[in-house]
Amino acid sequence: MAIKIITSPIVEPITLEEAKQHLRVDGNDDDLLIQSLIKQAKEWCEDYQNRKYITQTLELVLDTFPNGNAIVFNSISPVQKVESIKYYDENRQEYLFDESNYIADLDGFVNRVVLNRGKHWPKIELQSVNAVRVRVVAGYGDSGDKVPESIKWAIILQMKLLYDDYRPEEKTKLEEARNALLSMNRVIPV
Repeated sequence: MAIKIITSPIVEPITLEEAKQHLRVDGNDDDLLIQSLIKQAKEWCEDYQNRKYITQTLELVLDTFPNGNAIVFNSISPVQKVESIKYYDENRQEYLFDESNYIADLDGFVNRVVLNRGKHWPKIELQSVNAVRVRVVAGYGDSGDKVPESIKWAIILQMKLLYDDYRPEEKTKLEEARNALLSMNRVIPV
């Protein structure tokens, strides 16, 4: 399984001004560094939580259709919409799996695509790798305002850990606080 970024987020969950305020930075000398820290901290938190925060288009790439009746989005929830499910036969011919065959469950804690009653995954010989591609729009929304506050605070804590030098016991407390905030809505893949 692979996840390809088709369209990246256009903003970050934390603005430069918010980051500078939390880091107690005046002036613009460190702006490039702080913008990089925001992105690094967000990526760290997304990886820890197995979630995506800001609207982006992603493609989940699978070698085959699942054995069961669902494709589970373990590491890209929350999903706003499923754009398409495509698959490729052994001759690399592309097919679109009609959306009347499935329901996108966008209400669950972990989002998924579930086959409608009486429907089945295609029974053709698929190409040997990367045969199924599910394109989705994921994230809480187009701005940091849509991201839960607990996640924003975790990003800030991670950013502080990257920016400042702390004594070991202070660093441990910040890491524990960050992890506690992220654990509230963490997706643990099965």
